[in-house]
Amino acid sequence: MKLSSILAAILLVFTFSTAMAVDYPDLYLRGDASGSWSVNEQFHFTREGDVYSLSIPSLNGEFKISNANWTINYGASSAAVATISDAIAIDGVQNGQNYIAQNLSDVTIRFTYKGAGITTSILIYANGHEPQIGGGGGGEEVNGISGTLPVLYINVYNEGTTDYNNEIIDRNLNHKNYFAGEYWLDLNGCTWLEELGAKSIGSKEEPLPLEIKARGNFTRKAFAKKPFKLKLAKKQKMLGLSNSKHFAILAHADDNYSYLRNFTGFNLGRRMGLPWTPWQQPVEVVINGDYRGLYFLTESIRVDADRVNITELDDNVSDRNIVSGGYLIELDNYDEENQTQIYEKSCIGGHYMDMLRVTWDTPEIYSDLQQRFIRDQFSAMNDYVGACSDNLWSYMDLDDAARYYLVEEIISHTESYHGSTYMFRDRGEGQKWHFSPLWDCGNAFNGSSNMFFYDNDPFGNTWIPSIRQNSKFNEKVAQTWMWFMTNKYDGIVADIDEYMTHIAAAAKADAKRWQGAQKPDYEAAMPVCDNSNLKPGRDHVVNHLAAKTEWLKQHFGNFSALSVPAPEPARDATEAAALPAYARPAADATKVYFRDSESDPWTEVYAYIFYSENGSIKEPLGAWPGTAMTPVTINGMALWELELDMEIPDDAKIIFNCGRGGNGNQTDNLSYLANSIYNRNGEISGISSVTVDAADAEYFDLQGYRVAQPAAGNIYIRLSNGTATKIRY
Repeated sequence: MKLSSILAAILLVFTFSTAMAVDYPDLYLRGDASGSWSVNEQFHFTREGDVYSLSIPSLNGEFKISNANWTINYGASSAAVATISDAIAIDGVQNGQNYIAQNLSDVTIRFTYKGAGITTSILIYANGHEPQIGGGGGGEEVNGISGTLPVLYINVYNEGTTDYNNEIIDRNLNHKNYFAGEYWLDLNGCTWLEELGAKSIGSKEEPLPLEIKARGNFTRKAFAKKPFKLKLAKKQKMLGLSNSKHFAILAHADDNYSYLRNFTGFNLGRRMGLPWTPWQQPVEVVINGDYRGLYFLTESIRVDADRVNITELDDNVSDRNIVSGGYLIELDNYDEENQTQIYEKSCIGGHYMDMLRVTWDTPEIYSDLQQRFIRDQFSAMNDYVGACSDNLWSYMDLDDAARYYLVEEIISHTESYHGSTYMFRDRGEGQKWHFSPLWDCGNAFNGSSNMFFYDNDPFGNTWIPSIRQNSKFNEKVAQTWMWFMTNKYDGIVADIDEYMTHIAAAAKADAKRWQGAQKPDYEAAMPVCDNSNLKPGRDHVVNHLAAKTEWLKQHFGNFSALSVPAPEPARDATEAAALPAYARPAADATKVYFRDSESDPWTEVYAYIFYSENGSIKEPLGAWPGTAMTPVTINGMALWELELDMEIPDDAKIIFNCGRGGNGNQTDNLSYLANSIYNRNGEISGISSVTVDAADAEYFDLQGYRVAQPAAGNIYIRLSNGTATKIRY
C-alpha cells in the first residue's frame, strides 16, 4: 500500500530503557469508537516485527492507544493540542490527554513500537491529506523540528545489532557511562553559521563514529531533557567552534530566561579577555529518531592549544621536574573521589563557609606527589584568603581573579564560586593559578540587581567574600571595571537580540516537544522550562544588566562620567611564589651534607630537624632520630647526603646523629642552612665561617662539585689538609 493512498495513518515512536527486554504487547485503539473504551478485536493492531498496523473505515470522538490493562497508554501532551480534524503531526505522551478525532474517515493506523513510556511523535494521515513532517535535511522523518537551525543526528545501538539502544533517551538515565554511536550534522541552510565557517559533517548514508554520555548532576537527574558529553572519533570544527573531539550538547532545561544565562555569561567572559571562555551554538538534536529539542553545542573545557592553553600533564606523574603543571581543577560543590578537601578559611564573619573541594579535572588521575602539590598550593591560598593577605597574589593571578569576578557580579550569578568554578596553573617557576574558564552560569540573574551576589544567595561562595576585603583586589576590580565598561561592554544587548532571532522558532518547537512530558522518578524532578515566548526572559536579562551596572557604578566607579575611555590596567607584577623543593628539578633541590672525619666514624647518619610553628613543634624529617642520610663520594670527598623535598624555615635547628642518643652520638642543636656541609663539631660551611682566602687548595661549589677555576668574589668550600672551610675567593 502506498503512503499517498492511505487516507489516515498514525506513526508512533516508542522508546524505552534497554535495561528491560523488548516485550511486544497487544495494543488497541480504545475510545468512543470501540464501545465504551473497551478492548475490541475490531480495533486490535496487527504486528510484523516492531511495526503495528490497523485499518478502520472511520474514527470520531475521544480515543487513546493502549494495551488491555492500560499500563501502556498514550495520549496528547495537553488538551490544547488533542483535537484532530485533519492530517496532523502530533506529540503523544504516556498517560496524556484523550485525543479527540473529528469525523476522520477511511483510517489506517501504523506505528513502530520500541518500548513504552517516553514522549513520542504521532503522524496522522487523514481525509486524503498528509501531515507536514518536520525534517532537517538528514533524510529522516522526524516530527517536531523547526527547520531553522542545524540538526545534529545521533544514533546509539545495542551492541552487535542495528536496534536502537534507547537507554540514552530514558528519562531516568542514571549513569555517566559512554554509549557507542554515530552522528551526522546537517547545517540545514543556516547562512549565518556558514559565514562563521560552519559546515555539514557526515550524512545519514555516511555517519561518523562518536561516544556519548550523560553529563551534569542536578540537571541530569531532575529533567527528562538531559545534557550530554560528546567524544568524536576525530577532531572537527563543529558549527565553527574550535577544532576538537570534545564537545557538550547542553539542554538548558532549567534556563527560564530565554536560554540567555550561559550565552550572556560566556559573551561577557570573552569580551572581558579571560584566558579562554567556551562558546556555544544552537542546534536541534535528534537521538535514535526522536526529536529532543533545542540544544546548545558547547566547547568542552579541555587542556588544548585552542582552549585552556597550558602544558598538558599526564596522569599519575611522580616526576619532580614536571609535577608543577599544567593543572585544571574545579572548585566543586559535590563530594567526589578525585578531589582533596580543606576547611575553608575566611577573614570575615557572617558568610556561610563550606568545605573547599578541589576536584581534579586534568589530569584525571593524580599520583601521591601530584596530590601533595595541589593540596599544598590550595592550603597556602586558603591560608592567605583567611588572613586577607596580599601574599595571595604570589599564588593567584590578580588580574584574572578580578576579571572573572566582574563577569559573575554583572550577571548576579548566585552559584558562582560554589561549583563549576575552574582554575588552572601552567608548569614551572613563575606560574600562578588563574580563575578561568567560565562554566555553567545556571543561576545567573537570580541575584538582586542592587546587592553583591554573595550577599544575596542560598549557596556558599568559596573565598570571594574574603577576597573582596582585600584592598589590592578591590583596586584592581575598580580599574578593570572602568576599562571594561568604557571599551568592551557596549554591544551586549545587540548580541542578545540577534541571538533571539536565531533561536525563536526552535524555542517554540522545544516547548512543544517537552510540554507535558513525564518527569524523571527523582524527588526533586522538574518540568523542562517553556521558552516558547522569548520576550519576557530577554527583557528580564536586559533590564537586570542595566540595573546592575548602574548600581555597580556606586562601588567600582562612574564610568559614564569619563570623557574618554579608561585605559586597560597594567598586569600585576607580584612575583610568583617559589615552587616547593619537591617540585623543582633535581639540580635545584635543597641538600645538606655531613662529613665525619673522626677516627671512629659513624656507620650510619640521621638528620633530625625541628622548629616551632603556632606554639607546636614541627618535625619535618619525622620523629627522632629523623631521616637516614645517604653515603656519597663527590670528587674524592666522602660525605653523607640528604635531599630535602620541603621548605624549611630559617629558624629551624638540625641535629645529626647515628641513631643512638647521647654519649657523643649526636651533634649539638645546629642552625639549619640549606646546601651546607656539617661535621660533628657543627656547621662548617655556613655563613659564619666565611673567610677571604686565595691560597692554593681544592675548591668545591655549595653542592659539593669540584671547581677547577674559582671566580673571584664567589663562595666555595675550600678543602686543604683534610679541613673544609667556606670561603669567599
